[in-house]
Amino acid sequence: MLFFGKWAKLIPMSCLAGILIVVAYNMSEWRSFASILKASWFDIIILITTFLLTVLVDLTVAIEVGVVLSAILFMKRMSDIAEKKIGHGVDTDVIEDYSDIPDGVTIYEISGPLFFGTAKTYTRVIESIGLKHKILIIRMRHVSFVDQTAIHNFKSTIKTLQKSNVLIILSGVNEDVSKTFTKSDIIRKIGENNIFERFEDAVLHAKNKIS
Repeated sequence: MLFFGKWAKLIPMSCLAGILIVVAYNMSEWRSFASILKASWFDIIILITTFLLTVLVDLTVAIEVGVVLSAILFMKRMSDIAEKKIGHGVDTDVIEDYSDIPDGVTIYEISGPLFFGTAKTYTRVIESIGLKHKILIIRMRHVSFVDQTAIHNFKSTIKTLQKSNVLIILSGVNEDVSKTFTKSDIIRKIGENNIFERFEDAVLHAKNKIS
């Protein structure tokens, strides 16, 4: 850039304008913007609020307000989950013996909510272990909810694994998470036939696929 800088002034302004338009278009990430509009009303409100604050006020203010609103939303969701867990029965979806898992199949279990604070760590681990095997079973029986940051990261991980021909199987997805996955198109990407309520059925499906 330093060497060719003196020739930059010779580039027509119309060409520079075209380059700036393309760069701005790529930076806008309108697809991510559109996908969030399919989320819950709370996520949409946070998106619109931070967007307007960025344009009308200041980026720093927008980030601070966005983090505070996200934290409030997280606390609300956790309180809702606490209410649902009252009177919850004993977990029966448990397998004591993992020796029956065939070679080429790996299992990863996510415990707790999949949100902006944990999404990057979970998806990075899923991607790293998933690429070493033909089939990856992700247990989600303890995942209470998934936010839009996690959805975005999870989609990226699914894309990477599927490019490497890794079959992704989900088990124990609860009703709320399933609705979120359906809205965000994750169910379609993974395939309904690769999603199971019970872990035992997911393992059986993996055996059939690998044999």
